[in-house]
Amino acid sequence: VSTQSTGNHHSLTKPKPKPNQPKNKTKKMSNTGVTITDACVNEFTQFKLKAKYRYIIFKVTDNLKEIVIEKLGDPSKTYKQFLEELPADDCRYAVFNFEYDSGSDGKRSKVVFFLWAPDSSTIKHKMIYAGTKDAIKKSLEGLQIEIQATDRSEIDETEVLNKCKLISK
Repeated sequence: VSTQSTGNHHSLTKPKPKPNQPKNKTKKMSNTGVTITDACVNEFTQFKLKAKYRYIIFKVTDNLKEIVIEKLGDPSKTYKQFLEELPADDCRYAVFNFEYDSGSDGKRSKVVFFLWAPDSSTIKHKMIYAGTKDAIKKSLEGLQIEIQATDRSEIDETEVLNKCKLISK
């Protein structure tokens, strides 16, 4: 409440109510200022709870303002097909539902988070992706394994399988 002078007397006026603001479409990220869209979080929930996708690949927009979904992998897609979707010369985040046989414990699956930052990507992109990694991980609840890779050997299926089995013990 504020007072306004109208000549010799004061009248009380109520501040104008703010119009209904639209729901926030993005969430603030870390110190890089990059935001993650609600669509990323919503589709990740579908991925995790309903097995709607085998994988989701996320990218930072060209203007370096938001993280958006680049590709949604159908549940029938393989790990090899997922790897083929990762660009050779630019960074990406991704989640993959990695299924494997753990011997006597039977079939298992792990939600694997990837930070793909190939050596051939620009230093600026590598810094942006590294700087927003923790914030995107906090937004995508339920990640079980993290893999940071700079070349294809670090995301080889055998390497990921070994890491999944190690975590399962």
